[in-house]
Amino acid sequence: MALFTGTFENKVDRKGRVSLPADFRAELPEGGERIVYIYPSPRDDALEACDKAFMQRIVDSIEDAPLYSDEEDDLGATIVASARRAHLDETGRLVLPPDFAHLAGVADKAVFVGRGSRFQIWSPERFAEHAERARQRVKGRTLPLRPKRGDGEG
Repeated sequence: MALFTGTFENKVDRKGRVSLPADFRAELPEGGERIVYIYPSPRDDALEACDKAFMQRIVDSIEDAPLYSDEEDDLGATIVASARRAHLDETGRLVLPPDFAHLAGVADKAVFVGRGSRFQIWSPERFAEHAERARQRVKGRTLPLRPKRGDGEG
């Protein structure tokens, strides 16, 4: 599974093309179709993107919700129904759908933010504000780590 880490800012051209950071491209499978799925973040004023394996995990998790429940309907409509496949060209660029770029406030620059199994795409201004709020919220918090695989668990 892909592991997207780091924060990178890239220019967006007039056609909405932007280079996926090399560190992120390295996490996608070699050969064949190199695609990511992009969808509006259900939580932030940004876009989210992931590889096919993580999109399948999202779909599987939504399908675990009770059939026809509000949770299943809302998450399916918000994430799965709006997700679009973005193909990487031979130079590692993808096209941001104009309506998605508008939703995220992305114009001439995009900030790519690693979130582990997925990544986000922000406008530089919105991300700067979001990152500062997150830094303030995280002060004093701790993180319990899962046991390493092979330690008798997992």
